Amino acid sequence: MSQEKHSEHNEISIDTLRTPPLRIEPALLRKRFASALIDSTIITVIWFTLIYATHLGLVQKAGLASTVLAVVAFVYYDLLEGLSATTIGKHLLKLRVVGREGDPITFKEALLRNILRFIDWLPLFYVLGLTLLLISTRKQRLGDLVAGTVVTRAPEKDINPPPAPFLFH
Repeated sequence: MSQEKHSEHNEISIDTLRTPPLRIEPALLRKRFASALIDSTIITVIWFTLIYATHLGLVQKAGLASTVLAVVAFVYYDLLEGLSATTIGKHLLKLRVVGREGDPITFKEALLRNILRFIDWLPLFYVLGLTLLLISTRKQRLGDLVAGTVVTRAPEKDINPPPAPFLFH
């Protein structure tokens, strides 16, 4: 694996059967932060809606409310990333999560990276995850390192796709 430094991001070359080798560029940290802010806002709205709809008082049942928040966040990230390798925030900022081969992540990889999201929050307010993002050459948090995933820019859609292959020769 070779790495080349660019002014705003690192480019990672992963050897695959594809020719030429696939190049994965880790997402810029400011885009990841913005997508996390969007996703956190969505999760908070869902959480407050559930709390309000079920009449769970935040003060009276803080432990239950925290559990509901953790479940909502886990389901949100795991379901969306498992289905489409992106969340709403990542989609809006044209980011996606890819595996070792550069393909969109699987449910297994999404599950692994999102189980560890809770550890990334330690000791407080994402300190561990942010530290790993800053020192990792691939801009990976703990969940990404363990799952072998990278958050990258989504590929541009080709407005002139190649013609379909002939079915009969």
